Amino acid sequence: MNSVHDSGGAHGFGRIIPEGYDGKEPAFKSEWERRMFALFITTIVGGMFTDEDFRQSREKLEPVRYLTRSYYEQWWFAVSRLMVEKGILSAEEYEREIIRLGGAS
Repeated sequence: MNSVHDSGGAHGFGRIIPEGYDGKEPAFKSEWERRMFALFITTIVGGMFTDEDFRQSREKLEPVRYLTRSYYEQWWFAVSRLMVEKGILSAEEYEREIIRLGGAS
C-alpha cells in the first residue's frame, strides 16, 4: 500500500525535480540544516540507530507534517523521535521543542 511518502513516480503527480538538481542551489539553505545533517551522521556513525531506523521514523510522520515541513525539518522530527525511543531525549524535551518550533505533536 502506498503512503504519502511514496508519491514519487505515482500517476498524476508529474515529474519530480528536486531543489538544487541543477547544481546551482547550495546543499544547505541555512546553518541549522548543516547542523541537522551533522547530527544525523553522528547518530548513524555512533551506532545510535541505523539508516533503516531513520527511514522508518520519517515514514511514521503524519501526512500533514510530512507534506508541510521542509526536508531537514522532516529529518529533525525523525531523529528526535528515534532519540526519544532510544531514551536519549525525554518525551518532555521533545514536546518542548515541538512547541518551540510552532507545531503540534
